[in-house]
Amino acid sequence: MIHIPILLVFIPIISAIIIYLFKNKHMNVLSLIAQAVMTVLTVLYFLEFRLDFTATTFVFGGWDDRIGISLSNDPLSMGFVFLSLISWWAVLLYVFDTKKTDHTFLFFLMFLQGVFLGLLQTNDLFNMFVFLELTTIIVTILIAFNKAGDSFRAGLYYLLLNTSGVLAFLIGIIMVYFVFGTINIHRIADAMPLLSNHLIVKFAYILMLSGISVKSALFPVFTWLPKAHGAAKSPISALLSGLIVKGGLYLFIRINIMFATAGFNYGDFFFVIGAVGAILGVVFAFSQTSIKQLLAYSTVSQVGLITMALASGTGDLFYGGVFHVFNHALSKMVLFFGAGIIIKVYRTKKIGEIQGVFKALPVLSIAMIIAMFSLTGLPLLGGYASKSVIKYALADDLIKSFVFTVMNIGTATVMIKLGVIFLGYKSVSYWKERKLQVVTLLGLSSLMIVLGLFYTPIFLTFYGQDFSHVSRINLNAIIDYAVIIAWAYLAYLVLTKKLGKVVDKLKKFNVSFETANILFIAYIVVLIVFFVLL
Repeated sequence: MIHIPILLVFIPIISAIIIYLFKNKHMNVLSLIAQAVMTVLTVLYFLEFRLDFTATTFVFGGWDDRIGISLSNDPLSMGFVFLSLISWWAVLLYVFDTKKTDHTFLFFLMFLQGVFLGLLQTNDLFNMFVFLELTTIIVTILIAFNKAGDSFRAGLYYLLLNTSGVLAFLIGIIMVYFVFGTINIHRIADAMPLLSNHLIVKFAYILMLSGISVKSALFPVFTWLPKAHGAAKSPISALLSGLIVKGGLYLFIRINIMFATAGFNYGDFFFVIGAVGAILGVVFAFSQTSIKQLLAYSTVSQVGLITMALASGTGDLFYGGVFHVFNHALSKMVLFFGAGIIIKVYRTKKIGEIQGVFKALPVLSIAMIIAMFSLTGLPLLGGYASKSVIKYALADDLIKSFVFTVMNIGTATVMIKLGVIFLGYKSVSYWKERKLQVVTLLGLSSLMIVLGLFYTPIFLTFYGQDFSHVSRINLNAIIDYAVIIAWAYLAYLVLTKKLGKVVDKLKKFNVSFETANILFIAYIVVLIVFFVLL
């Protein structure tokens, strides 16, 4: 059982190589077989060690863990591993009807899965860097896979900006090794209290967090995300928004845990960064005319919300953020999958040219509406539960509670703008929905309902965290949700009719690569001022 983490890394990579070498449509079924095998292995591994995750570190070759390559799992990593498996199942099923003969696409998709699972499970910083860089390269290829001009530009933008972030991360690792003499995460965490006042440790933290901020699409280094999501194929956009960005948030958690005993006061700083990103994401999302760009900026906003919660580091607020990672991943994958089908049926990305989706594509519409309701916090859905945990944890801080409420109203406003496409008369001819795509959409939607109903036993099982104080549904929750929707609809009317010119100007907002790098440097300077000079 202790060797299963290795298998989770190598099974998809070996499957990818076989698929590419044989170039046979029948051999491509191996991608689904690999998913089934990994799912079974992960469940067995979790059942074996869920009560004692201290025994799950494996060091290759019997080397001392200070210098050897090691993999390690705990409840946090296992939650993300399960999310990864769900996400890859969804993407593979969604594309299999149309991509089952495309061995190159499946090769990169499967190879990326192995690399990403390695990133989640590695216990040494250098391999974390290697997996992070490989993820960047493969994602770049997948963004540019449709070989159009806009996808090439978006892929190059993503590659260069994220490579800058990864380079900063690597320099931080070098500094850590210089001080601690090891790159083993557990060893560094144990030694951190003794060396936390070292100036090099502070600079290492700054550089590593700045690199992770790019990967997580935090303010102000999020500019790659709308470009990449808008240009990539819809299933790749779904994977980017649903999971790859969450990989950055996972590293945000993991590195902050490693530096936890250093005593850096990062909570308020990253709460502000998350809050600004959440509000700006909503503003820019509402200004978009493209359905994919709207969803992309919505992801920026939701990442900001999650960061606001994760910045606490402990307690209900932190785990509410972790919970919302899963809810947002499921919701946004459904929405991007649905957007891909809508664009294909209506032959346009413009929201204003799409109407009558519910009558034209009823099953897809139901799945997307559930996802939208979950993001806005409708009771009985996963988004309501995670947002309620965050809301209750912020209840004693009026300013933070106000920011959270404004962000919720903004999210609902954006979803109302998107929801208009479901209204009106059917304006396209009959479209036969593909069975695997329907299964994927309904499966992900069902998981949102499951999380909304059974979040208490799920989080007790994974994290030992009791969310029973959040009731599934009550009168106050219904009233609160109705008030949020009412304010959101009012905001929608005002922004649409009274502030149309302002919205149009925001729609044309664009950040060049040079400006993005200046923002990245400025972000590092701000981190230095906050963590070193203040």
